[in-house]
Amino acid sequence: MHCLISLWLSLWILCLFWAKCQGQLIRIPMQFQASFMASRRQHRAGRSSLLAKYNVVGEQELTSRNGGATETLDNRLNLEYAGPISIGSPGQPFNMLFDTGSANLWVPSAECSPKSVACHHHHRYNASASSTFVPDGRRFSIAYGTGSLSGRLAQDTVAIGQLVVRNQTFGMATHEPGPTFVDTNFAGIVGLGFRPIAEQGIKPLFESMCDQKLVDDCVFSFYLKRNGSDRKGGELLFGGVDKTKFSGSLTYVPLTHAGYWQFPLDAIEVAGTRISQHRQAIADTGTSLLAAPPREYLIINSLLGGLPTSNNEYLLNCSEIDSLPEIVFIIGGQRFGLQPRDYVMSATNDDGSSICLSAFTLMDAEFWILGDVFIGRYYTAFDAGHRRIGFAPAA
Repeated sequence: MHCLISLWLSLWILCLFWAKCQGQLIRIPMQFQASFMASRRQHRAGRSSLLAKYNVVGEQELTSRNGGATETLDNRLNLEYAGPISIGSPGQPFNMLFDTGSANLWVPSAECSPKSVACHHHHRYNASASSTFVPDGRRFSIAYGTGSLSGRLAQDTVAIGQLVVRNQTFGMATHEPGPTFVDTNFAGIVGLGFRPIAEQGIKPLFESMCDQKLVDDCVFSFYLKRNGSDRKGGELLFGGVDKTKFSGSLTYVPLTHAGYWQFPLDAIEVAGTRISQHRQAIADTGTSLLAAPPREYLIINSLLGGLPTSNNEYLLNCSEIDSLPEIVFIIGGQRFGLQPRDYVMSATNDDGSSICLSAFTLMDAEFWILGDVFIGRYYTAFDAGHRRIGFAPAA
């Protein structure tokens, strides 16, 4: 009898330990989006927002100057990946863009302006309906491609899966700029960058998770599926990595600046020819594009046979995609290649006709932005605890 009791106690303790261990890796599910192709307008809006986020100029200025937990993610048009969170007590649900290229958390407010069309297209946070709401009073403003998003700061409880973050400061947006957020499948943004780039130095959500000991390892990782609009667009895992989602081992490199997820990029090769080396790069889940410095931007699109347009895009011949070269990024001494199917983006004109666009856009700065085109091909581990980032081929 004594042995049976001891065995039962041992099993009970083991179960508790197992549950605790499993609870440190947080995963979460998504809604269905009908499969359809992105419009050129949506691609342009994405470029505009990307350039505003990094406070740099784009193609128009260059042409003129040169004379010419696990969060299951929804994948909408391969342009954005979103997943659910809740804010307040009781929780108010929001579908959110998880963006490693910014550091603030914001959602639309129930008090948003009647003129803010985007705000009224999504769920809005009602402060008076939450028993854990704490007013902050400070105003905030964040620049995007078509203007500034603005509102007031507040504190409340934020839940992602089983993780419950207490007293998180976030933005309640009362004005959202132009059409930027009207057609999105997300209501707001969860910034997963570091505090130095956060508006007013506000502690980011993931830093709060780590400080409140909600995860054993201060790591999150992205697995993004690049297959149009899919109900299971991938997953965001808080607390570690999922080895079933990638092959081989992760190649880690140290961060050179813990604001953005910035790291050294050894070199870039096109069809076996090295075109650049000793650059910096930023991993940004908030954009679908690959933003290149001016020299590499022109060289790559030229080698792809791209036709520049008056809108500063590069059109590619859809019938010749299979003959385009592999483009290789060398990181930590390892080769990470992109095939044409990775970097050619399908889109529709206003008349409904299909076109092929280069995913390589201009960043008029001396660093690269590796967006979902790259992260969709390579599982990415964001290790905040050790200030490093890791990549491995996605399964």
